[in-house]
Amino acid sequence: MLTTEHYNMQTQRAATISEANGRASIFLGALSAGLIALGFYGRAGHSAGTTTFYTLVLSSLAFLGVVTFVRCLEISIDDWQFNIRIARLRAMYAELVPELADLLLAVAGAEQAVVMLTPHRQPFQRMLSVAGSIGVITSVVIGADVGVVAYGLHAPLTTALPAGVAAGLVMLVASVRFQSSRWKGVSAADPSRGSI
Repeated sequence: MLTTEHYNMQTQRAATISEANGRASIFLGALSAGLIALGFYGRAGHSAGTTTFYTLVLSSLAFLGVVTFVRCLEISIDDWQFNIRIARLRAMYAELVPELADLLLAVAGAEQAVVMLTPHRQPFQRMLSVAGSIGVITSVVIGADVGVVAYGLHAPLTTALPAGVAAGLVMLVASVRFQSSRWKGVSAADPSRGSI
C-alpha cells in the first residue's frame, strides 16, 4: 500500500511539473508572438489606432500572464504538498524497516540542499520559480501596458515612461506579496510542515 501511494504521489508530482511547464510555455509563446506583432506594427506612428492595437495586445498578454502566474503558484504549492507527503512515507519506510534508515537519511540530506533559502532571501528565491518568473514578466507587461495607455492619452514620454515603470514595480511587489501570503497560508494550515 505504501509503495503504491508513493508511486501515485510521484505521478501526481510529475503531472504538476508538466502542467507548470506547459502553461509557462504557452504564456512565453504568446508573449513572443505579441511582441513580434507589436514590432511589425511599430512603424505605424503615434495614432489612436496604434495605441488601441498596442493596448489590446498588451492587455491580453497581461491577462494571460496573471492567470498563468496564479495557476503556476497553485501548482507549485500542490507539488510541495506531494513532496511533503512522499517524505512522510519515506519516514514510514524507515520505521517499518530500520535497516533502510541510513539510506533514506542520505537521500533526505541531499534533498535538503534544494529547499528554499534563509527567510530574508525567500522573496528572491520565489522569483526563481516558474510562478515567480511569470510574475516578473507579467509585471513588465503590465507596466508597458500602462505606459502605452498614458502615452496614447497624449502624456509626454517623460511622464508615460515613469508611469509604466511605477505600475510594473507595484505589480512586482504585489506578486511577491501574493506568493508569500499563499505560502504562509499553506504552512500555517499544517505547522508540522515547517516554514516555506
